[in-house]
Amino acid sequence: MESPTLTLAASAGAGTLLIVAAQRLRVPSIVLLLIGGVLLGPEVAGLIDPRDLGPGLETVIGLAVAVILFEGGLTLDLGGYRRAPRVIQRMLTVGVLVTWLGMALAVWAVLGWPPSVALLAGSLVIVT
Repeated sequence: MESPTLTLAASAGAGTLLIVAAQRLRVPSIVLLLIGGVLLGPEVAGLIDPRDLGPGLETVIGLAVAVILFEGGLTLDLGGYRRAPRVIQRMLTVGVLVTWLGMALAVWAVLGWPPSVALLAGSLVIVT
């Protein structure tokens, strides 16, 4: 594709179609989005290559993460956390922290990624 604009448009279009398909099939959208990303990405069909975004890729990822976190903050129900049993509260605090840092350490040690990227990868594992 080689054009950043075309890459973004194709990604957004494919993502939108996959989300609609997931709703109709009544499956979690993440399932079709992951499969679609693998199939359309550089490893299989090569139709969409994130490297075409060049340095803009970090900007796109940063914006996407910001939107996801902001939306999560808007819909967070702190009252539900306070009403949850103690074991659930621990899982949502200590468990999240251990998962985040443990995964970040594993990504850093095994894959050799920079600490900032490893911490980001660890945070992504928490929500999945």
